[in-house]
Amino acid sequence: MRSRPTSVTVAAVLLGILSLLNLAWPLFLLGAVPALVVWGGVVLGVVGLAAAAGLWALKRWAVWLAVVVSALNLLSAAPGIAFPSNGALWVAATVTVLVSALIIVLVLVPASRRAFAAS
Repeated sequence: MRSRPTSVTVAAVLLGILSLLNLAWPLFLLGAVPALVVWGGVVLGVVGLAAAAGLWALKRWAVWLAVVVSALNLLSAAPGIAFPSNGALWVAATVTVLVSALIIVLVLVPASRRAFAAS
């Protein structure tokens, strides 16, 4: 059985948490956020959970799915930093951008790439 690097474990857990939060986003009602952004986040949450499970299982396809989901999360949250409707939305957007960027870095570091290359 292959060993999962810490970077992959952390990325999978962070992506799982971020994806669960995307699924729960409509319950938070943090401000006047367009419906397309809210429901797009829900879709990203479902796909992100699949990517997190794939990362956990060291599936090669999960690396690029995690990068795409994280990049889309980052891009969808970025306007919340520049144009927040309230302070809570600004904090949520900032955390989402930072965590999404961290996930991308974690799955692309050399230790992670070696783990997926062996699969």
